[in-house]
Amino acid sequence: MELKVQSGDITTWKGDGIVVNLFEGAMSPDGAAGAVDKKLRGVLTTMIKKGEIKGKLGSTTIVHTFDKLPADHVCVVGLGKQAEFTLDRARYAAANGVRALRNVGAKKIATVVHGAGLGNLDVESAAQANVEGIILGLWQFRKYFTNNEDVKTVDQVVLLDRDPTKLKAMRDGAARGEIIANATNLARDLTNEPSNVATPTYLANVAKEIAKKYGLEFDVIDRERAKKLGMGAFLGVAQGSDEPPCIIILRYLGGGKKSAPGLGLVGKAITFDSGGISIKPAEGMQDMKGDMAGGAAVIAAMQAIAQLKPAINVTGIVPATENLPSGKAFKPGDILKAMNGKTIEIVSTDAEGRLILADALVYATQTLKLSPVVDAATLTGAMVVALGHHRTGVFCNDKELGDLLFKIGEETGEKNWLMPMDPEYAEQIKSDWADIKNSGGRPAGSIIGAMFLKNFVGDAKWAHLDIAGSVGGLLGTGKEDGYKNKFGNGTPTRTFIHLALALASGK
Repeated sequence: MELKVQSGDITTWKGDGIVVNLFEGAMSPDGAAGAVDKKLRGVLTTMIKKGEIKGKLGSTTIVHTFDKLPADHVCVVGLGKQAEFTLDRARYAAANGVRALRNVGAKKIATVVHGAGLGNLDVESAAQANVEGIILGLWQFRKYFTNNEDVKTVDQVVLLDRDPTKLKAMRDGAARGEIIANATNLARDLTNEPSNVATPTYLANVAKEIAKKYGLEFDVIDRERAKKLGMGAFLGVAQGSDEPPCIIILRYLGGGKKSAPGLGLVGKAITFDSGGISIKPAEGMQDMKGDMAGGAAVIAAMQAIAQLKPAINVTGIVPATENLPSGKAFKPGDILKAMNGKTIEIVSTDAEGRLILADALVYATQTLKLSPVVDAATLTGAMVVALGHHRTGVFCNDKELGDLLFKIGEETGEKNWLMPMDPEYAEQIKSDWADIKNSGGRPAGSIIGAMFLKNFVGDAKWAHLDIAGSVGGLLGTGKEDGYKNKFGNGTPTRTFIHLALALASGK
């Protein structure tokens, strides 16, 4: 799809469809919608008065112009209540508008920048949010369908504003939004790939190509090197699979080689999780191809960071392996030793994500000396029970970092919520046979997972993002809504990117 930013009058734009907006409760259209209504001889006003257009958030109404405008259709998208309007609502509206027109066959679309007028958002931020919504909203994963002839797609979307003085800010915001949205869609593509394709080696090859294209440093820790490093927790999970495991490393040196090691992003990449010997129920197991969503988000975020070039050093680390049962698989009752020397009693082989993260976190914080370090993982079903599918659970040892992640979540729509880590919870992972055990039972399951990981971060500033619910579809029914897709929606790619930008700018 081609994306353009232009100065012009939407009422004179020729194409398949145009998008304007309306706030909930407005009794007549204003701005661009008002100009369109005038050309349509009051059709929109009449529909508003009859309650056919209400402006409710995300609502869309398609009106045929019958040659009263050069565009064939008008889509009026609802922005919700004006007092509650945010950047994320602009993103949401932009996605719904272009998708509604795509559904009626529009190939060439123009849209106003939602939020840049009565929404009182600054033009650059609004343009970025709109472009993110458009690109994310139009994403489809049709790679494995043999017949796509009837699939509706959009060829071009144009952002229009009548004021030419806004053009530079619009283009700057749109360019940034395009980079961020394309990275998020990369994470979606990787997560939606079947596990017979998206193996650890496949992920490493994707990362290698990104590094080559965008000038990142690339490294892979293979099985033999992991043995030499003492990564017993990672290798314990990997030993049941014939697929070679690896730890993928991408480095961006925006701060220079002589500056501080910088930010670390760590992502769990279990490319298929059967549960191992503690095997999962068959129902829904096919979705465990997405247990590598955290790793996909790290790879994708590193691509965008390399393009946006913030003045900070960032290292992405992705421990990748399958978790399968076999004659050589690790077992309940086994004791593994992590890279920092901690011994771990295995209570459940289905609590494997924290094991591969353990060695990755030791490598990040103690070998590479990264700080802060933020990991993302589809770690626990308990997180879905606690927060559902709308927020990511954040476990953090640094208040400033936790506050920043919350702020970023509100702006990006990848909403975060700080969870407790009281020291009393550590009692649940005390072991009779080793330093700690890898599961503490059902109570406070997501907190226990975070308490386990805390053993492997040393003194570094650290946050753990449990994305089991918020990434969409993995541990519950996914829902297509606005710019969010049903399965593997790319969370927390945009959070990672904005974290790097925020730390680089000092904001």
